[in-house]
Amino acid sequence: MLGTRQKKDSPTQPEACSTAGPGPVKVLFLSATGQAGGAERSLYELLCALPKDRIEARVCVPPEEPLVQLCAQAEVPVHPVPLRRFWRTLSPFLLAGQVRALYRASRAVKHVVEDQRIDVLHANTDSAALVAWEVGRETQRPVVWHCRDMRPLGPLARLLARSSMRVVAISKAVENHLLDQGVAPALIRRVENGIDLTRFPPPDQRARLRARTRAYLGVKPSAPLLMDIGAWVPWKRHELFLEALALVRAKHPDACGVLVGSDLFQENRSYADFLEARIDALRLDSSALLVLQQRQDVLDLLASADILVSPSEKEPFGRVLAEAGAAGLPVVSSNSGGKAEIVQEGETGRLVPPGDAMALAAACLDLLEDPEKRVRMGANATVRVAELFDVRRTANELTALFEEVAGRGEK
Repeated sequence: MLGTRQKKDSPTQPEACSTAGPGPVKVLFLSATGQAGGAERSLYELLCALPKDRIEARVCVPPEEPLVQLCAQAEVPVHPVPLRRFWRTLSPFLLAGQVRALYRASRAVKHVVEDQRIDVLHANTDSAALVAWEVGRETQRPVVWHCRDMRPLGPLARLLARSSMRVVAISKAVENHLLDQGVAPALIRRVENGIDLTRFPPPDQRARLRARTRAYLGVKPSAPLLMDIGAWVPWKRHELFLEALALVRAKHPDACGVLVGSDLFQENRSYADFLEARIDALRLDSSALLVLQQRQDVLDLLASADILVSPSEKEPFGRVLAEAGAAGLPVVSSNSGGKAEIVQEGETGRLVPPGDAMALAAACLDLLEDPEKRVRMGANATVRVAELFDVRRTANELTALFEEVAGRGEK
């Protein structure tokens, strides 16, 4: 089973609401899942970066989830409510259950809005936007829908957009997706994701962290190390990473890989079984591949690698690509979704056609056999990420947006 090749974490680390008054804008952030995935990690780092003299943040999240602990670290008040993810279904029984869940979540969030005198509702995902739509309609609070996905929503996209004062797109790719779904251009505001750059060690500390983490992983100092990080979902295309790793090992038998994912959701058990079968078929034993789950030491792991490999398709943004750049790591990635907005072909990494394991392997071999190019690309990536994807920029842009929709700024 995936996850059996485990190591514990390494030691380190409508209209604007007329009730809006003076003082910070009170924003209630809704997250339909408390798992610490990319969307939730981006929300947490945004909460940490928001200027407290302008934004008073509160969070509604399912109880007893990792995001609750993260918000506590950020000293953001948490209101546990029965939020959940919603799925498209043709089953009348499942649909009825989701409608009941939507009603319960909306009642709980509405109580928080009225009790805390919230000015603006922020929906962190599409599922959260469903709840925000209902609560905003009943309380007459403005809604900001933060679109972090590229799922085809059809008429629902237009409905959610019309019930929101603004729709935030995390990349140009997501913006184009929203336009294709029929969302009015005037409603869309593009605000690229940002990451907390203060978490990353400076360049003069990378070599020591690399050596320490490789020793912990059991990887030889000189062995080529490829890494793939992403949730256990089919569109991440982890099987392409496995195939590319096997091709690289045909030329460099000492090369190894690390595959890092989030906890498996039950609905993706078949994909996990598929990956297990590919690992066995490609004869990637524990000396060639480590499979790790739900890590808190991703920055350490990135420091140990030579290349981040990202084979996912229709990626809305690609947060881990920005993290790799901040860590001084070049990226070999499929050219799909928003990833070309982060990776500059030939400057900070390589972009290859989606679904092509041989192209991934060839690009990896090109960088592995030219260390100077690899180092130069990593350095370029660090500069690019600092210029474009600092979470402080994201926080400033969203703060201005919240003030706008609350009637405190320019409309």
